[in-house]
Amino acid sequence: MSRNNNDRKRIIATPLIALLMAVVTSIAFASVFVYYPISVQVSAVDTPVKIGYGSNSNKPDLGPDNTIQVSVGGKNASLSITIHPTYQVSYYKNISIITNTDTKAYNIYIRVVTPITVPSGGYAKLYIYSKGASRSLSGFPTPSPTASYVIDLTTSGTTPIGSLSGGGVYEIDLYIYIPEGASLPSGTAELHLIYTPSGETPP
Repeated sequence: MSRNNNDRKRIIATPLIALLMAVVTSIAFASVFVYYPISVQVSAVDTPVKIGYGSNSNKPDLGPDNTIQVSVGGKNASLSITIHPTYQVSYYKNISIITNTDTKAYNIYIRVVTPITVPSGGYAKLYIYSKGASRSLSGFPTPSPTASYVIDLTTSGTTPIGSLSGGGVYEIDLYIYIPEGASLPSGTAELHLIYTPSGETPP
């Protein structure tokens, strides 16, 4: 009789012990955290793609005492341009350059973040040419150039410019058309020059 009682106690105790173990385990590991060491090292480099002054930077512009104002950051990583167009077409040739000082190619993009507002029927465009490329404006009454890379400054968006090989140079032109009699515009377009050694589209 004693033996049967012991067997019964063991049978009852076994699931009880399993339940207690499950409770203890869940408490012990409900908020477990594992830490793996990871090292991130930053080793910055000088700008491989540089913004620079074009052949017509800071040359005379329209209006008294005005110049084609071009300012480049101390490390050639920023650019500010101020121009003074008038009615009809004003074309500004080679006012800045983009130079790849690296040995490998970089894919170049221009992103219009904040568009500029021009009068109805007007245009504001940025043209990019290879170094030394000829320009030819044709068409009546508003002559316009043909170029491989055209960026509309009145619309936000990202335009791929192509691959700039090591040592390569792009030249930047600006084209402004203001219909005669319209209110003369004043404003700022904000752009990003984006470059990457990757073939992926930038975020």
